[in-house]
Formats: sequence, structure tokens, C-alpha cells
Amino acid sequence: MSELQQQYNQVNTEQVPFGVVQHNLSDIMPSASEIGNLWASYQAETMSVCFLKYYVAKSKDPDIHAVLQRALDISSQRVITIENIYNSFNHPIPEAYGQRDVDINAKQLFNETFELQYTRLMHKFVLINYCSALTVSSRSDIRAYFLECITTSCEIHQKATEVLLAKGLLLKSPSIAIPDRVDFIHDKDYFGSYLNLGNKRPLNSLEISHLVSLIEAKELLKTLNLGYSQVVKSEVVKKFVSQAKQIADKQLSGLASFLDDEDLPLTIAFGNAVSNSTESPQSDKMVMSHVTVAISFIIAQYGLALSSTSRRDLVAVFTKYVIELQSFAKDGAELMIECGWLERMPETPDRKKLLS
Repeated sequence: MSELQQQYNQVNTEQVPFGVVQHNLSDIMPSASEIGNLWASYQAETMSVCFLKYYVAKSKDPDIHAVLQRALDISSQRVITIENIYNSFNHPIPEAYGQRDVDINAKQLFNETFELQYTRLMHKFVLINYCSALTVSSRSDIRAYFLECITTSCEIHQKATEVLLAKGLLLKSPSIAIPDRVDFIHDKDYFGSYLNLGNKRPLNSLEISHLVSLIEAKELLKTLNLGYSQVVKSEVVKKFVSQAKQIADKQLSGLASFLDDEDLPLTIAFGNAVSNSTESPQSDKMVMSHVTVAISFIIAQYGLALSSTSRRDLVAVFTKYVIELQSFAKDGAELMIECGWLERMPETPDRKKLLS
């Protein structure tokens, strides 16, 4: 090795210390990305507080209660943190959701197992959003907030997983045979046909993983919609929630058929998850909003599945289901507008209107 190379390697292996960079936050205006993600987080966390106040009030199992209480404490602190950040640059506090949207005295609508499973699912979904939010944020206080959200949502997901696993209630992906060698693809028929024609190769492990994740999410949301359809007061909201359940039933049947074709067992058992209560623990506004937001989470889940799916028949089905859900989510947003419930997200000024 030449002397020049040795000097080059020495320079490039030196550790460069990172000092504390001082700056005044008042001099750094938040970006559109930061404002948008903070607004979305405030909507989600105020809604989460409403859900969890009710869940905690009804929970009796000490293991489940501990996780739900911790989740409530986390969401409550997140709401305070966002409000403090908003106040630092004089941003109006969104209306979002609050005490008027929850009735902790309503009879128990869902059993504790479902409430824990659903809380775990919601933290799985928000983790995806918070990771994205962190990467497009620049202000140190906003980055610190989203990093804390990632850390604590991971904590809740892990604790919920441990409790469900200990109680034998955790849905796990089916097992497959461990390969005895490394193999390569030599035939372009590996991708199959969009029209579901000809021989199909077996599902690979990632395709199975995405199918299981989608089935679990849709089963939980179907159960949620079943419960809400029997307690909401508005007939138009009841009709929308019932339609959401019907779409979930249809899509679940299609997704499960891919696993059935491979003889891959998947048993989901929530027990008697929904009681016979007709008392709504949440306002119709919050139910409507949550069902619509949950649809967007499922669309994002399909997007993740599409990015790593090779079989064209699966791609065709996922795409078809996304289009169906996008149309239905639009119906939900329009219904919320009609009811005066859809809060406007911060947006750039309409320059054409200002100049007219």
C-alpha cells in the first residue's frame, strides 16, 4: 500500500465529533410538511385519547389495562406537546376531538381483547406516518416530537404484542418450510398473469406477510364497523358504516382465497368481540371520521403490499381493491362535508383569489 493511500485511509477513518449546533427556533418558520404532519398528528392523537379513555374505563384485565393506560398517557402527552409547538409560532389549535366526542359511561361495546388488538393496529399504522413525518421535518422541536412518537408507538406495539402472545391471542403469519439452499429465478413465468391464467407459482414469504397483515387489519376494522353500526344515531352514518363492513367482507373473502389456495391456515378469533349495547361511546362525527381515516390506512397498507408483490394476479386484486376504497373514502369525505364535520387542513393561500 502506497504512503498516499495510507494517508487517505487514515483521514477517512478518523471520527469527526458532532457538537451541539445552537439556533433560535423563533427564527425558523415551520415548513408546509411540518405543519401538515403536526395537524394530522393532532387529529389522530385527540381521537386516540377519546378511544382510550373509554377503553381504560371499561378494562378489567390488569395486563390489558396497563397497556391501554400507558397508550392513553402517551397520546395525552402528545396532544400537549403539539399544542406547545403550535403556540411557539402562533398557530391556531385545531378543533379536532375532545370530551364532547366520548362517553366513558356508555355500556361496553367491545371486549378487552379486541380493544387491545385494535390499539396495537393503530400504533402500527401511525408508526408508518411518523417515520415519514420525521424524514421531512427540519425544526429540532418537531423532529424531537416525531422521534418520540416513533419510540413510544414501538413501545405500545411491543407491549401489546407480548400480552396477546402470552394469552394465546396473537395472530401470527403461517409457517413455511425453511429452504435448504439458495435458489435463483430462471423463468419469467415467475410473475404470472394479470388475468389469473395458467399455472401460478406458490406465494413467497413477503406476499404471505402482506396478505396476513391486510386480513388482520380488515378483520379488526370489520368488527369495529359492526359495533358502530348498531350504536350510531344518524341513519346516513349507519348506512356508511354498514357499507364499510360489506366492502371489508368482500375484500376479506378475496384476500383469504389466496391463502386457501396454498393450504395456509389462518385462524382469527376475537370471541364475542361486540356486545349487544346500543349506547355509542363516541360521537357520530368521530365514528364517521375514524372509519374514513381507517380506510386511508388500509389503502396505504395495500400500497406497501404492491411495492413488494411479484405475482401479477395479486397486483391486479390489490389495485382493484385500492380503487374501490378510494371511491368509498371520497363518499365518506363528502358525507362529512354535508354534516359540517370535515375540518380544513392548513393550505397555501389562494393567490389568484387574493389578486382578483
